[in-house]
Amino acid sequence: MAVKCDIAPVETRQAPFFHHGMDLASLNEQLQEAKPSEVMRFTMEHAQNPVVFTNFRPLAVAFLHLVTQAKPDIPVIWVDHGYNTPETYRHVERLIEALNLNIRVYAPKMSAAHYNAVHGGIPALDTPEHDFFSRTVKLEPFNRAMQELQPDVWLNGIRHDQNAFRKKLDIFTEGNHGTIRVAPMFHLNELDVEEYVYEHHLPDNHIYFDPTKGEEHRECGLLLEK
Repeated sequence: MAVKCDIAPVETRQAPFFHHGMDLASLNEQLQEAKPSEVMRFTMEHAQNPVVFTNFRPLAVAFLHLVTQAKPDIPVIWVDHGYNTPETYRHVERLIEALNLNIRVYAPKMSAAHYNAVHGGIPALDTPEHDFFSRTVKLEPFNRAMQELQPDVWLNGIRHDQNAFRKKLDIFTEGNHGTIRVAPMFHLNELDVEEYVYEHHLPDNHIYFDPTKGEEHRECGLLLEK
């Protein structure tokens, strides 16, 4: 007589390919001349739980199109801090429909209206008040998203030509929350991305504002988080 066993078999899970401490220098050298689509293909072949972060800034549609062509259902993290322009909110709705985005919206625990009433609006740059503002409206929701989704790969659209800090990065770098940060368009320039948008007939967002940066060349803080 067969003996019935109620103990479920132990599920074996392969160790993640992407992890802190891996040889990123060799990987960056190997894929230095690769096309963004080739970087995406390699990443999707090895990632276990990739996510995308986007702010829907100008030209971000190119990156989102590239990523969703490789993995249509990839979770797309958007921190809606509440200070976006009306044009940005309309652009977001268009892209969610056009690209069928698997959007995951994270908002601050304090609304923009609440923050403005209590703290007097967006504070001046390079002040302790602005650091607190950035942590409240962007970093806390982003960290909450990463803790909930537990990704091994964080895909983003940064490029080497955007500012001095990003110029020192590469396609594959160590990100926060134990992730490997992947920037498939890192070696492109702004004109390359504009051509991508034009060639694929993608709608873009031309009226955009990031209250945590203030100036285009500044970092918003996500890349600086440990």
